Amino acid sequence: MTTGVKSLYTAKKQGVFEVASLPGISLLENLGLRVGTRVTVKGRYAFGGPVLLRVENAFLVAIGKDIATQIAVKEVACYESPQCPTRR
Repeated sequence: MTTGVKSLYTAKKQGVFEVASLPGISLLENLGLRVGTRVTVKGRYAFGGPVLLRVENAFLVAIGKDIATQIAVKEVACYESPQCPTRR
């Protein structure tokens, strides 16, 4: 992965990220995940469980670890995001 890009599975909790690349799984598009989509990592379940995401500030989706490790994301600067905790 290139600089600034990481696996969705290793992305920090409450971070806002933009999807950089996806594996060729059509279900992801049905879940609203496309290159350029903004997601917020809401949680990661223990023992290799799924990652819980808020997609485009609209709905929650759980993505299994095996797929989440194949999704590349880059962090969005807080001031660019409506989800920034300091922004009201």
